[in-house]
Amino acid sequence: MTQFIDNKEFEINLPNRKEFLEDNKNKTFNKVAIFDVNGFGNINHYYGYDFGEKVLKIISLRLENRFLNSKIYYLGADIFASASSEDISKDRFIQTIKSIIWYFGYSPIEVDGFKIYIPLRVGVAINYPELLFTAEFALKQTKIVKHNLVIYDAEQHHICHPDSLSIEQDLYWEGQIIEAVRRDKFEIFAQLISNQFEKKYEILVRMKNSKGEIISPYFFINRAKKINLYSEITKKVIQKSFEFFENKNIEFSINLSISDILEKDVVDFLIQKIYEFDIGHFLTIEITESEGIDNIEEVISFIKIVKNLGVKIAIDDFGTGYSNFSYLVRLQADFIKLDGSIIQDINKTKSAKAVVEAIVFFAKRIGIKTVAEFVSSKEIYETCKELEIDYFQGYWFDEPKNVKKLK
Repeated sequence: MTQFIDNKEFEINLPNRKEFLEDNKNKTFNKVAIFDVNGFGNINHYYGYDFGEKVLKIISLRLENRFLNSKIYYLGADIFASASSEDISKDRFIQTIKSIIWYFGYSPIEVDGFKIYIPLRVGVAINYPELLFTAEFALKQTKIVKHNLVIYDAEQHHICHPDSLSIEQDLYWEGQIIEAVRRDKFEIFAQLISNQFEKKYEILVRMKNSKGEIISPYFFINRAKKINLYSEITKKVIQKSFEFFENKNIEFSINLSISDILEKDVVDFLIQKIYEFDIGHFLTIEITESEGIDNIEEVISFIKIVKNLGVKIAIDDFGTGYSNFSYLVRLQADFIKLDGSIIQDINKTKSAKAVVEAIVFFAKRIGIKTVAEFVSSKEIYETCKELEIDYFQGYWFDEPKNVKKLK
């Protein structure tokens, strides 16, 4: 979406740094994001300072429109801040920030007939006594780690918590993850998804530790998010799975979180690799539905892009969390993956079976295929089959194995 602005109206009507410092002193908020326009000096030098002022005005309007429940400040030069209170959840706050990074990266600003793309770097601090200092430190870290977003959350990150009992464990795993990313110690595993007529695979990631042991994602995925290496792992999964399935004419799926979809680097990398390997028609992207979709317009935009390349869409873990039938149609889902906790209880409680029946009935009416996860016994399989679920996945059929062992 392009934006226009009158030549005479480019003053930024936002609270300034003085008001920001006063609000910070009065502790009116517990979350702060500082936005830096990457390379803004080049815009001023090439197009002129009046042009740059107009660009800053549009940036301020975009931030106000996106952060509906937060206060936006202009701190001077090319620096903006957004702050919110405890009334806004940190997950929603962070997801909005990622949405803004994605939006600025893909939607140019148009001024005086020129289209300008605005890359942002963002430092975030949550629940720290010195919010401004911590957010500014996080912003500086974006240059060091070469990532457009760094988040410091006092409840999760060991920095500023020297007495935390988990510091030793966190340090150990962070070291293992950094080493695994640096030395490419990630392996892709596959688990069969099948029915009587078709076979395809879901790709799962595993990490090798310093001893060569295979480590479950349970131990490293969330920690990788904290140190901003999660997107690097996602890109490795994309690369390795595409390399393996190239020219095999076998359908396979990879998992993308909402965070992945809102990460410009990940989306660019994915699209580049789909073109490079010409593999779109064999690929399904499983979106982790349980995370919720606050930024649905950005997600829909992403889905339209990849669907034009032949990619199918599956909604993972459907039936719990933020399950919502209405957005299945908006997301143009091809598959619903029924949450494993419901499938495991399908023969234990009437409510679990009723939920599955309702989802399958709805899916069939609108032409969406269903997949039962965690099918771990013959009894569960027979019930799922009786309910006319289309595909089955679980230990009753196959356990995840290294793709090198696939026949």
